[in-house]
Amino acid sequence: MKSDLKIRFIDAEGQLISSFPIDKREQAFKFAEELEAMGIEFKMEEPSLPESLILSLGADDSDTSRLKKEIEEEIDDHGADCCSAPKGTLLH
Repeated sequence: MKSDLKIRFIDAEGQLISSFPIDKREQAFKFAEELEAMGIEFKMEEPSLPESLILSLGADDSDTSRLKKEIEEEIDDHGADCCSAPKGTLLH
């Protein structure tokens, strides 16, 4: 798999705080607990299953961006009644 498969921690200004390889999820969750204990606002991003698949098959940044856009468009096409999760959450 490509090294792009990382769990990333992003601060409120959009700057990368830290990242962990996808196979180090337990360490990433412990890090998230530490950030929360310190009161640091952050967003945790990890590749979706489709993104993991295309990256492992050699997709580049434009392929990944296009996939993310298509997934968001598909979700948006279902309308607000379909899902109760707000945009920008892990479910969207």
